[in-house]
Amino acid sequence: MKFKALLLDIDNTLYDYNSTHNIAKKSVVEFCKNKFNIDEKVILKAYEKARKNVHIELSETAASHNRLIYFQKMCEILKINPLESSFIIYNIYWDAFLENIIPFDGVYKLLEKYKNNICLVTDLTAHIQYRKVEKLKLNEYCQAIVTSEEAGKEKPHPYMFMLALKKLDLKADEVCMIGDSFKKDIFGASNLGINAIWFNHENKSESIESDLIKEVKIFDEILELI
Repeated sequence: MKFKALLLDIDNTLYDYNSTHNIAKKSVVEFCKNKFNIDEKVILKAYEKARKNVHIELSETAASHNRLIYFQKMCEILKINPLESSFIIYNIYWDAFLENIIPFDGVYKLLEKYKNNICLVTDLTAHIQYRKVEKLKLNEYCQAIVTSEEAGKEKPHPYMFMLALKKLDLKADEVCMIGDSFKKDIFGASNLGINAIWFNHENKSESIESDLIKEVKIFDEILELI
């Protein structure tokens, strides 16, 4: 192995977040449409407004991703009692999400190669990330996790990566960060002298100016670099 361990993002790196999220959101819309007789466009508009407001109010915190807060505010916008419905909608969303989460081809080859030498480094709340870990069986391959809820900071803040290195008891040049977000995963890691592989499966355009950074478009290509 080229590195002693990996730092590994979860969302949109190990599976397609957007398609999974859209399925889960559709389940929420169907429930609200049937339960409360509200037009689909009105529901979606309320959801997006709620999500945007939460991101503004709770920027750069794990809570800014909390779907329970999204749905609470969505209910408030739609004049639905949030204490009766927010948690129900929250569970509908995550049950559908986890039921439809499918890892990218090649993920388990990578996990097997670095088994017990992987720290997950992920934004979002710990509870739901642990549910994803269980669903994807990441606990069988990974030895540690850093969530932004635990760290009190979000990527690309250096503390997220420093905490991961501390848990692995390794130095920056002994690990490699793998993630889909250039700003959060790749820029954040490389700024600390950590090698990084940008899994750019969405074909985004970024200027790569560091020898520490490599770019791949297909997950299997990662195995050739580590």
